[in-house]
Amino acid sequence: MKVLFLLNVFVVATIAIGSDTVCYPDLGCFDKGKPFYDLPDRPISYLPDNREDVRTRFFLNTRSNPVSYDELSTADLSTISGSHFNPSVETKFISHGYMENGLVWWMEDMATEFLNAGDYNVIRVDWGKGSTATYGQATANTRIVGAEISFLIDKLKELYGYTADKVHIIGHSLGSHVAGYAGERQTNPKLGRITGMDPAGPYFEGTDIIVRLDPSDATFVDAIHTDTDPFYTIGCGIFEPVGHMDFYANGGTDQPGCDQSLIANIRTSGGIYDGGVQYVACNHVRSYEYFTESINSRCKFTSFECTQYGQDDDGYEDYRNGKCYENKGVQMGFHSIDSRPPAGVTNVMYFSNTRDEYEYCGEQYRFQIYVDDPGWLGDTREKGEVFAILEGTRGKTGTIPLTTESQYLAPDKNYGFIGVTDTDPGKLTRMYLEWTYDPDWYKPWDWDVWTNPEIYVHKIEVVSAEDGKQYTMCGDDSRIVADRTTKEFVSSTCT
Repeated sequence: MKVLFLLNVFVVATIAIGSDTVCYPDLGCFDKGKPFYDLPDRPISYLPDNREDVRTRFFLNTRSNPVSYDELSTADLSTISGSHFNPSVETKFISHGYMENGLVWWMEDMATEFLNAGDYNVIRVDWGKGSTATYGQATANTRIVGAEISFLIDKLKELYGYTADKVHIIGHSLGSHVAGYAGERQTNPKLGRITGMDPAGPYFEGTDIIVRLDPSDATFVDAIHTDTDPFYTIGCGIFEPVGHMDFYANGGTDQPGCDQSLIANIRTSGGIYDGGVQYVACNHVRSYEYFTESINSRCKFTSFECTQYGQDDDGYEDYRNGKCYENKGVQMGFHSIDSRPPAGVTNVMYFSNTRDEYEYCGEQYRFQIYVDDPGWLGDTREKGEVFAILEGTRGKTGTIPLTTESQYLAPDKNYGFIGVTDTDPGKLTRMYLEWTYDPDWYKPWDWDVWTNPEIYVHKIEVVSAEDGKQYTMCGDDSRIVADRTTKEFVSSTCT
């Protein structure tokens, strides 16, 4: 499926250098010239399909009809006036992305979470007929879907005196840019909010703001980035910041738990289709899983601003090394609006880590591990993975992975890690450290058949991301043997 997706995107059936235009009553005109055709970022430009072919539909659920939806149609206003739409409350639009429709499970789950959280009109946008075209055509179809949403908002204004600032559009992948197209049409007032859940990258990365979601599309725009690897490595999401607040969960690339096999994904997802989606696009879909969980979670998805360290791959490393912990933590997801930046400030980048399974939100800790040099190891470096267990006044956590992959540990060096646990241990009193050895396969003399790799650590600094409390964990001078030793450290004072 990954190879087919690549081929789909690069089908060059029609490369449009001209500015052919198509117009529709109520929606206006669309052309395929610049900036929608702009080498090298957007080498293909299509006109949107006919409205009838895209067939945008709207499914309304409220607390008065939480299960069975009302279908709204701008062509028949009685479907709106006779629906359960409540003009006195806010409205949440939810839009899917490529190759999906408005009846997929995650949209139903998100709608349920919204209705559990508050009294809202929740409208699922179904453009499944337009999303299953070739990728290039589907990107063009997003423009007409955004226009259809804006037209529905206009009808709500006519019928109820409704205002756009009471509207929040949440979109996944291509649906994020659907939200942007809807938002740019609403002025005086603007849309209240847009949330982009891993906004699509191919054909949008590096483009003009007219083409993609950007902060001018609503009073408040936030985005969660989860799959921002370059497209040639099958990254589906956009890397550049597109909102007032941009959250890069786990660095915005590889999400923990997304490295399972196809069979394992089918088993854990409960079906072939869902398992296949998880296998192909696990990183990409985590964005809507995180957002849905954030609506009613008591856990905060605490994130830290790291914009000052540059909009590049080093930002996440700065976060992992603790350079961003001096900033106040904010919540990623539904409640991020409670910490919006000052007026005029945009593209603020935040980083956080999650767990590898639902519930994804957990208690985050930064660990600074000081590797000792006992005097006889020289420049020896050992490679492996590091794990910790925390114990405090409320109990003990499970084993917390501190590394996402094997890394070298050298004497007289210190290393920063972020660990996430589903258990709040309270005020820390002690911790335990262990590690596993991972020798290079091409160095048989280093295999642990012949050796017992060891490291020495007597001091670890731990900081809670949730409350900022700092602890120094002290141990003795004994060695930690790979795959054998679990060393205890006690909250104390040591140098």
